[in-house]
Amino acid sequence: MTKRCVLVGLSAVALSMAATTSAFAQSTWILDILTNPARFWNTTVTVTGQVQAVIPNPAGTTRGTYTLLDDSCPNPLTIRTEDLPPISRNFKVTGVIIQDPTAANVPIMKELSRTAPGMASTTLYLLIGAGVVFLILLITFIVLLTKPRRAAVPAGTIRPQARPAAAPTYAPPPPPPAAEPAKTMKMPTGAVPPPAAGPAKTQVFLSLGADIVIDKGPDKGKEFTLHQQVTTIGRPGTRKNDIELNDETVSKEQASIYFDNAKKQFTVANESTTNPTRINGQPLTGPMVIENGTLLEMGRTVLLFKKE
Repeated sequence: MTKRCVLVGLSAVALSMAATTSAFAQSTWILDILTNPARFWNTTVTVTGQVQAVIPNPAGTTRGTYTLLDDSCPNPLTIRTEDLPPISRNFKVTGVIIQDPTAANVPIMKELSRTAPGMASTTLYLLIGAGVVFLILLITFIVLLTKPRRAAVPAGTIRPQARPAAAPTYAPPPPPPAAEPAKTMKMPTGAVPPPAAGPAKTQVFLSLGADIVIDKGPDKGKEFTLHQQVTTIGRPGTRKNDIELNDETVSKEQASIYFDNAKKQFTVANESTTNPTRINGQPLTGPMVIENGTLLEMGRTVLLFKKE
């Protein structure tokens, strides 16, 4: 029975280690994505490779694109990110394959997460623990197999023993007097109030000398003052946009306005592949400088850029 239990335990540990090892999803080859992009549109994949080139967009920020190269082909995959990585480093990148807005049928990846290739610490600890348990069970199994069986002791002759003398009887001592029941103490019902929190610090608001006025659309009349280096525009969604538009024809990540402090100028970049942003009626193909009176068209909404 003991050997059977040990065998069952060994099988369970082996299956657990196999399941943990198989949980590591293999990376997708960049060659497969580039040669058959229709198979991967809007699909989350993982690729592993070396960073080749980094392109900030706009210049001077950590946002932009970089290229990743693996061993499957000489052509790299372009990845759009919010945090550019260092060049020549190896990374394991997970993201969604989308179409490049500047080139038809050219796949690029929108990065969701990026880690250095290797085994996660939590999984490594689980594998080490499973290995220790496996070794303990293996040693126990070997000891049980090699341990000699004890020979059966022959039953001896049962001889009648002398009957012990009856022990003297003693009267039990009288029970102790019953103790008085403890009185229940009542606690005050009033709760101690928590200490008052200190006043929150006032945040500094710095205007960059420009405003966005909604000239047309469901939010017509609303006005937003630009006061930070990057201002995001889009419909409410997973990203918290600085300018939220209640227009179903606007993407959740429609566009962003960037401020160059050195040149004191604003640029706008399109981030939507469904309804691209237009500048004064012309489609936006890349980051473009905007001046006072520029109209930004997205879906059914038109934004007016005003600069002092």
